[in-house]
Amino acid sequence: MAATTVNLARQVLTLLIEKYEAPADTTETTSFELLGFDSLVLVEVSVDLKKKYSVEIGDDELAEADNAAKTAELLTTKGVTV
Repeated sequence: MAATTVNLARQVLTLLIEKYEAPADTTETTSFELLGFDSLVLVEVSVDLKKKYSVEIGDDELAEADNAAKTAELLTTKGVTV
């Protein structure tokens, strides 16, 4: 994973832990399903990501990504850099 993607994955993971109460031992590869994130939570996460990175990301895209690492890769493909 490139440095930008690694940094984005950490930022997404921090958001999930701090705002959505994912367990502290959650990793970048822990699936959203394992965390118990339903479609409503993914909609909320997508809104937060849009606000933070000024990029459209659908809850369906998040469901397909299924974890912080793949969400970071998705953000990178949409032109997000950190």
